[in-house]
Amino acid sequence: MVFTQPPAGKFTYAVPESFRETVQPGHRVMVRLGNRKMAGFLVEFVPEPDLENVREIEDVLDPEPLLSPELLDLTRWIASYYMSTWGEAVRAALPPGVMRHARLMIEPLPESSPAVELDDTARRILACIQERGAVSFQALTRSAPLPVSRFLIATLEKAGLVRVSHILEEQQASVMTEKWIALDDSLSKAEQRELVKNAPRQAAVLERVRKAGEDLRRSELEVPLALLRQLESKGLINIYEQEVDRTPYRDHDVPEAAPLTLSEDQQRVFGTISAGLQSGRFGVYLIHGVTASGKTQVYIEAVRETLKQGRTALILIPEISLTPQAVQRYRSAFGDQVAILHSRMSMGERFDSWRMIKEGQYRIALGPRSAVFAPLPDLGLIVIDEEHDGSYKQSDPAPRYHARDTAVMRAHLNNATVILGSATPSLESYHNAVSGKYTLCELQRRIDETEMPLVTLVDLNEEEEIPSGRVLSEILIQRIGERLDQGEQVMLLQNRRGYSTLLQCRECGAVAKCRDCDISLTFHQYDNVLKCHYCGYRQRADGRCRECGGETIKFQGAGTQRVQEALNTIFPDARILRMDQDSTGRKGAHDRIIRAFEAGKADILLGTQMIAKGHDFSAVNLVGIISADTGIHFPDFRAGERTFQLLTQTAGRAGRRDRRGEVVIQTRVIDHPVITLARTHDFIAFYKREMAQRRELVYPPWGRMALIRLKGGNEAAVQKAAATLRERLPGAPGMTILGPVPCPIARIKQLFRYQIILRIAREADPAGNLLRKVISRGMADVRVRSLPPGVRIAVDIDPTDTL
Repeated sequence: MVFTQPPAGKFTYAVPESFRETVQPGHRVMVRLGNRKMAGFLVEFVPEPDLENVREIEDVLDPEPLLSPELLDLTRWIASYYMSTWGEAVRAALPPGVMRHARLMIEPLPESSPAVELDDTARRILACIQERGAVSFQALTRSAPLPVSRFLIATLEKAGLVRVSHILEEQQASVMTEKWIALDDSLSKAEQRELVKNAPRQAAVLERVRKAGEDLRRSELEVPLALLRQLESKGLINIYEQEVDRTPYRDHDVPEAAPLTLSEDQQRVFGTISAGLQSGRFGVYLIHGVTASGKTQVYIEAVRETLKQGRTALILIPEISLTPQAVQRYRSAFGDQVAILHSRMSMGERFDSWRMIKEGQYRIALGPRSAVFAPLPDLGLIVIDEEHDGSYKQSDPAPRYHARDTAVMRAHLNNATVILGSATPSLESYHNAVSGKYTLCELQRRIDETEMPLVTLVDLNEEEEIPSGRVLSEILIQRIGERLDQGEQVMLLQNRRGYSTLLQCRECGAVAKCRDCDISLTFHQYDNVLKCHYCGYRQRADGRCRECGGETIKFQGAGTQRVQEALNTIFPDARILRMDQDSTGRKGAHDRIIRAFEAGKADILLGTQMIAKGHDFSAVNLVGIISADTGIHFPDFRAGERTFQLLTQTAGRAGRRDRRGEVVIQTRVIDHPVITLARTHDFIAFYKREMAQRRELVYPPWGRMALIRLKGGNEAAVQKAAATLRERLPGAPGMTILGPVPCPIARIKQLFRYQIILRIAREADPAGNLLRKVISRGMADVRVRSLPPGVRIAVDIDPTDTL
């Protein structure tokens, strides 16, 4: 038995006779833990243990297991590999709202002499409970005049002053139904006249249903339900309930895909993958294909082959913003067999999609990272598009899994095929391909033999001083103007949102910083506030320095809002759409922006990295990159790889069909190898250079790596805990342990952050087992000695960043 909330670990319960014929691993069950009821998951049967007073399962909560055997095996692997609890992995595999949690309730008892002496804090909390009556622990912590701890509540319970109980909350997501009205009458004309005379409203409703000639939704009849029940009691209508399909995009008109013939290159790649599909054996294929080389059509043909074999397919995409175009492509090919899963869907929509996939109503599931757990039966194919993308890695909460690697393991468990696709593969995946672990498939020519876009580098150091606030070079302005005059569309990347990324006082030099994080605040012009992009802190931008009161503020660093302002000034007639986290906060915003640009309702699409991935706009022949240097100097070993991928992917949006595109890249480090190699789209040269550097430092893929991060509100306590943990890590031959040191961003959300990095050559630890063993021993030793209050430890296996 495992629980998706504390406590961690596995627990043993007996299965009563009444459940032995029905309960299976994967079932959600009700048990008693201590004095509270909890919902947990039965994960495996074990021989009867030599234990006394083993408690029994009290109830089975669902008619069928929520997790299949293969998903249970997958979550077990995730917990082991990524060093989470099995319960955390199970929680990640389920849609939100499915789980039921116990709520701690506190009820005051009649006053009596307490069994223990209470201090002032306990007396004040008790008075608050007595004033409120029965109250949940969460509500008490919000309303009490002092901090409330569970230990304090336990003290009051021990003193006989309160009663503590646990109430199971209702499941938040469930099947949604709506009432329908069906005609069921056989009134004679005389009876109809009698009804009109004695119950005119009932007669009117009956006539409305009769004229409709079909069943009507209850919502279409604006009358009280009681009136409808009266008609039903007379046998004149029948009221029934029907399930509501809340899955998104179901009402979108999707044109049927036009028949396409694969190019010679596409056919060669598909032939290789098709042989693997037909073999029914596990295999991983990396398609290294330049932008616009037709990778998606190969994916579609592979899905079609999989469906012919009677198996199901899973499509992973890196960004929610890609969902509308992906849905259109796959639904135009496969109709209503495609289900969508992503975090911007409502809880009910996600539950419906998950349940209908599980029931076999959909044979294809599509979505970002969490869709890797889609409960598809008999999974035969997993496609990971833009497999290099960092968004496939989960950061918080645990488990900190990588969806690409999890997908490979899931395919292994199902004897399924995996297709990884990218114009800029991750170094790990490409290394696996060239070393023979994966099968490498190349698509090095664009469809219809269109040339790769021409890239122009603009050295901002040599550009004449750009007027304040303009942020666009003369060359880029000229190119934009030319494209707009020709009726073409333009895409512009600025990978920073807001208006200005740094505000500095000219009088004292102070920089506006977040109150709760060690990071500068970003100015957002449209609502005139300074925002922290890490914790959400906001303060009004009043034009004054908080340190000296000075009123001369220098705006440095341009975000998307500032670029949009410049575009509005230079091109007042241009229709501009901005796509960043601020403009896409509302549900459906991604879809609306993409559809509007695709339909030609805007001339310029300006955005952050979400516009760089996978979009295909036939009228875009110019792409501008406002600042290529945004991430190149980050203190992270993947900074160069990320920058190369972002520049190459963004440049790839230019030029489609029969026209060569153009890219203008603005930079202050024009001779940096990452910039020059992105200019020539030379992934192989970049790969060789980067791999040589990483080999010297034993960074992935040459080495195994883990990051341990400690955080808490008291810096001294965090620092001490980090030092203690470092002392307890036993190490191993060939292993390097760095730290503890403050994280590059040393404080976020009022929590101080320290980190320890462990590295070991892959030859010495091929599967990472030694690395995990060292971490487990060190953490177990520290926890036995107990961590300082308020200090938390997180382990990240195969981290994708170290910030």
